[in-house]
Amino acid sequence: MELEMIMPAYYDSNVYVINKKIIIDTGMTADHVLPNLEKIAPIENIELIILTHTHYDHSGCADEIMNRSGAKLAIHEADASFLEDDDLSGALNFGSRTTCPPANILYQGGEKIPIGPNENGEEEYLEVIHTPGHTVGCICLYEKNSKTLISGDTVFSEGGIGRTDFKISAPEKMTASVRKLTELDVENLCPGHGRPTIGNANRSIELSEMMSSRMNP
Repeated sequence: MELEMIMPAYYDSNVYVINKKIIIDTGMTADHVLPNLEKIAPIENIELIILTHTHYDHSGCADEIMNRSGAKLAIHEADASFLEDDDLSGALNFGSRTTCPPANILYQGGEKIPIGPNENGEEEYLEVIHTPGHTVGCICLYEKNSKTLISGDTVFSEGGIGRTDFKISAPEKMTASVRKLTELDVENLCPGHGRPTIGNANRSIELSEMMSSRMNP
């Protein structure tokens, strides 16, 4: 798997580009995200946008990328209805209105998204892991060959976890979601905000579980 990251501007989420054709989260600052995306791949080559959750700082540029590429939009079904809601998407918190269209693809968790063959010709996949807590429809994406977890706002590097005080949060489910991630073999953690952890990311996730257990018993 080839993974490249667009560093955020202002309060944008991190944006991850997989094999120059799949985007994980889009950020919200188009005049920053789009030029940096074009340095990685022509926008018209983007086939799929996957949102780890509905929040505007992760989804705000989705419409512009879709319009310029024809890419499909995917999100967990539990978050899908919030994409067009200015309040529940968090757009109003950033002084904006959401322009995100409805998603084309709805996940339930457990799906394996093909991303193309690796250098040995073996097909690689992103596994969708439903991790409710930060929102009811949060997902993480795991690629087993590289042992890479793209975690959205469920867990962050160095033991952080996402907030669970939003209207669409599920704090009672957060610890179980993080505990689910401790069962994976993760070397590289790519969170929705902050720097990735490269190497021995399992330890970071264990610390996240400890924090969540204290905050969301």
